[in-house]
Amino acid sequence: MPGSTVSETPFELLRRDILRGEFAPGDPLRLSSLSQRYNVSATPLREALSRLEEKRLVLASRNKGWRVAPVSIEQLEDIAATRITLERAMLEDSILNGDIDWESDIVAAHHRLSQSEPPLAPEDAARRERWVVAHDAFHVALLSGVRSERLLRFYADLLEEMQRYHDKMFYPPRVGKAERLDFSELDDVHSRDDHRDLMQAVLDRDIVRAKARMQDHVERTLAVYRAAAFDEPGALKP
Repeated sequence: MPGSTVSETPFELLRRDILRGEFAPGDPLRLSSLSQRYNVSATPLREALSRLEEKRLVLASRNKGWRVAPVSIEQLEDIAATRITLERAMLEDSILNGDIDWESDIVAAHHRLSQSEPPLAPEDAARRERWVVAHDAFHVALLSGVRSERLLRFYADLLEEMQRYHDKMFYPPRVGKAERLDFSELDDVHSRDDHRDLMQAVLDRDIVRAKARMQDHVERTLAVYRAAAFDEPGALKP
């Protein structure tokens, strides 16, 4: 597999390709073709698929075998609602308990994000991957002052689920809707100013303002994704 290394497990390889959009939502995942693609036997692939099912990236059915988990507007809205509840609580705990190292990590993560150009067209695949890594690292840094490692692991899984909706917009041959996206809307919700204001509220230890900024950020992201990926007129806020 291009870009893979001998240290990557079947789980890591398959997870990466699902998140990159190499497999679209609903695509079948046949053991014979996966074995050939990754040059591994069926046993570790079954284990990988079972782990990916636990992460809600893969589904198994008695009649159809394994397939990439579908995406839907209902799931997108559920993810956004979960993010708002979880991030607000984690953000408050982080502000109350984060130390100087936590603050330094936030500033460093924001700097990396500010130097990463967001993807603004479907052909920006490489730029998109770099930006997603920097973007998710910034959001994780904001919440990393939380005292619960379990919450951080759960949050990382949630970000992976959200990433697939970004894929859905950026692969028009596979999903058919991305050409309808006004990418300026995406640029606005992913702007440097938006993330800088969120960072500043957190560094100011202003819990009320930080939680409001975080919720607004998630809600505006939901509006853009809803309109683009599911072609819902009027889904974007004025």
